[in-house]
Amino acid sequence: MKKNRSFTLIELVITMLIIGILAGVGSSIIVSVVQDLMYAPKNLNMDMLAQDAMEKIIGGDSNLAHGLRFSKQITAIAANSITFIDQDGKTVVVTLNTGTNKLTRTINAVADNTFLYYSAPADIGFFVGRNAAVFLYYDSAGSVTAIAANVRRVGVNFIARTGTGNFSDWQGKAEISSSIRTSKFQ
Repeated sequence: MKKNRSFTLIELVITMLIIGILAGVGSSIIVSVVQDLMYAPKNLNMDMLAQDAMEKIIGGDSNLAHGLRFSKQITAIAANSITFIDQDGKTVVVTLNTGTNKLTRTINAVADNTFLYYSAPADIGFFVGRNAAVFLYYDSAGSVTAIAANVRRVGVNFIARTGTGNFSDWQGKAEISSSIRTSKFQ
């Protein structure tokens, strides 16, 4: 007499249940890994863009115009714009246009197309950071000032991001802050 060896219905259901649980967990891990692989490069690009912008605002570039570190005089201030004269006598204006979300620089009333030229794609933008302003101005006592002639330190804070900047949307985001002491020259 032959004995039929087979699985019972309960064994099959439990096996399918275990396979389903493992597949669910495995797929969420795979999605997370793929999202990390997509997010990391975008986030690194935004970190690089934010760092480059900060370096050009503070240090400038020696062949076109110097930055705030080498300013002789700050002539106009606003929450998202600063105008100063660098050590070579060039008038430099750095502005965050909140309509286009682009950071721009003008040298002697001429737009600088080389300033962060690689941030041109529409999905890359700059946004105001903390305090709803890119620039904060302080006088010699460390108090916030609204008078350009009294500025002795400038705080700079902004956010560079692609799209929404959210991890869940597979976008990149970098927020950067710095402060620079300015000297008053006669």
